[in-house]
Amino acid sequence: MHYVDEGKGHPILMVAGTPMWSFMYRHPIQALRNSFRCVAVDLPEFGLSEAQLVPARAYATCADRLQAFVQKLNLNNFTLVVHATAGPPALEMASREHQRVHSLVISNSFAWPPGDKPPLRPFVKIVSSKLFGFANYHLNLLPRISTRLGRRNGRMLMAEKLAILGPFRDTQKRRHLQNFLVGLRKERSFFEALEKHLSVLQRKPALLIYGAHDTGFKAGFFDKWKMLFPNHKALLFSEAGHYLLEDIPAEYSKELREWLRTLPEQ
Repeated sequence: MHYVDEGKGHPILMVAGTPMWSFMYRHPIQALRNSFRCVAVDLPEFGLSEAQLVPARAYATCADRLQAFVQKLNLNNFTLVVHATAGPPALEMASREHQRVHSLVISNSFAWPPGDKPPLRPFVKIVSSKLFGFANYHLNLLPRISTRLGRRNGRMLMAEKLAILGPFRDTQKRRHLQNFLVGLRKERSFFEALEKHLSVLQRKPALLIYGAHDTGFKAGFFDKWKMLFPNHKALLFSEAGHYLLEDIPAEYSKELREWLRTLPEQ
């Protein structure tokens, strides 16, 4: 597994969702590394990490690997930061290792079957289909869409696009990506169990950050997180979409830094 480890102090474990990788956290790492230890890991099928394909067990496998990663680095009393599809495997890991977890930061993510409600139901059906998988493999479709539409205001620089697309020159990583998308539908039992496992994290301080243009926000996920974690601070950015770390990097980093400084020691 590939990871970035910069700075000293209270540890922060950052996990990016697909098709992004640790590169997504470049702005908060730069803002936080003088005061905190920033560990940004690539999921074991993405970025610069490697893994064997386990069909229909993408999320479950990532949870196992993340747990082994936390144990290997002996991370304790850490803040877990997750975005999008990184949420389910990282939060499952956190539920198993809850005594190591100090607090949670969740943005545009979920921890339950995502396709049960519109407007995500048709999205899950499309991206988990064989036709989409074929296009994803041969055309690198989803990563290309992410680089074109991932920023609501302005365009990504060519260097940023190349950083996101680079790992997917390896067609095996495209297979992993489609396995993750198929898992949205086929790993229902994993999501249903995870929703129950969240109870052990319920008392942890939580920072909830959402973009108003994120599809999950429109499906009610933001309000559901607020009910699950009563000890929360909730921030909704009206101009941000799904990739809010690309839309509002300065605001995201500022709010995260200020919230971390208010946390009680454990």
